[in-house]
This record gives sequence, C-alpha cells and structure tokens, in this order.
Amino acid sequence: MSKTTSKIMDQVSLMSLFEVGAHRGNKKSKLNPRLKKLVFGVDKGMSLIDLVKTKNSLSNVCDFLYSLGSKKKQVLIVGTSKHLTEETKKFAKMFKADGMPYVNHRWLGGTLTNWSTIKKTLNTLEKLRNIEEDEEFLSKLSKNERLSIKRKREKIERFFAGLTNLKNNRPAALLVLDTPENDIAIKEAEVMNIPVIALTNTSTTSLPVSLDNTIVCNINSIKAIELIMGKFVEFYNIGLADSLKLSETEEKK
Repeated sequence: MSKTTSKIMDQVSLMSLFEVGAHRGNKKSKLNPRLKKLVFGVDKGMSLIDLVKTKNSLSNVCDFLYSLGSKKKQVLIVGTSKHLTEETKKFAKMFKADGMPYVNHRWLGGTLTNWSTIKKTLNTLEKLRNIEEDEEFLSKLSKNERLSIKRKREKIERFFAGLTNLKNNRPAALLVLDTPENDIAIKEAEVMNIPVIALTNTSTTSLPVSLDNTIVCNINSIKAIELIMGKFVEFYNIGLADSLKLSETEEKK
C-alpha cells in the first residue's frame, strides 16, 4: 500500500463499512469455497464477511486505480442489476477526464471480443443523433419517419450510450459492481487479458480467475456500493491530478 493510499484509507474505518451493511453475506450453504477465507462467521444461517480483509482488498484496488489515474487510463464500469442502473451511470460521470465508459443495462456478448460490430452500432447511433439535430432535414420527413428515427436511437442508447466514449475494446480495466450478473463480461475481459476489478457477494460463481482485485461485500447495499465506489473515484482522480501536476512541473523546467 502506498503512503497516499494508507493516509486516505485510514479514513475508512471498519465501523463505517459495518454501518452500511458491507458485512452481510448470503446463505452459508451457498458460500463459494474460493471465498471461504474472506468470511469469519455465520449469523442465522447467513455468512458474515471479514471486513478487515474487505478493507485490505479495497486498499489494494485503490492503489491500482491511483496508478491508472496517473496514466490517464480508461476503466469500463459495469453494473446491470436494477438497483445499480442509475448508480453505475452516476459513478462513471464522477471520474475526471470526461468520465468513464459504462454498461448499466444487459451486457451484450461481444462488447469487448467483437468490437468491430459494437463500433458499427456506435457509428449508427452517432448518425441518428446527427439526423435529429438537423432541423432542415427533419422538416422533410413525415411524423412517422421522425418517430421511427427517435425510437431506433433510443433503443440503441439503452445499451450503448455509455460506450460512446470508450476509445477502443481494450480499457485498462473492467470494474464490475455486480459479478453474479456479469459472468460474460468477466470472461471477455479475461480472454483479452484485461484486469478485472470485481465487487462480489459470498455466493456467486461468477468470479474472476484471479481474486487480486476482488472485494467481497454486500453488493445489495447501495450505501456499501457508494462508500466503496466513492473511494475508487477519489483515488483515480488523485492519481490523475498528481500526473497533471507533474506534467506542469516538467514543462516549467
């Protein structure tokens, strides 16, 4: 852990994680064996997450995000559960450097591994947006034709709006807020050797091969997600700011 991470992470107490319910796991009978060491007990048949280890994992991921921020790298954020739809979009916009690309509805197979097809769809979306901004052209169309264009644009935007600022199919990392819902996304990232940062509950089978950047917590708690994502955003933005300061210093020499 870097000195920067250590200093700021001191502000994240075990009590703060406890208060947002980050310690609440799933049924003990459904505990993923790979996560056994990250659970310290059981309460009424439910696994209790070891918050000391959760905090340690959080610190490691924050170090990683600081590094990505200092290099101005992109992180693709994925959160497709109903309770995360708006949160995912909100978090993505909190990152400086024009925000981060995101997927907040169903992950479409091939988003990373079949980028050429995804890119064509993004180009179509851009064309439709340009058409709707061209009042002179729209005036020549019938009401039904304009409505058809609008509906087509809205349909594409539902799944692809968050990807319009993704520079290519190789983000520096994939950040998954709900691993049980996004097994395909994780597998695609691993096929392409893209590091996966994962927030997971105790019962999921959709885990990355490597658990180095995996944080076990109560992913059903919005407050827990907000606390953790708040630190992710903070460290990335600090890394970016430090990088810009360094560049300015070097330019003055």
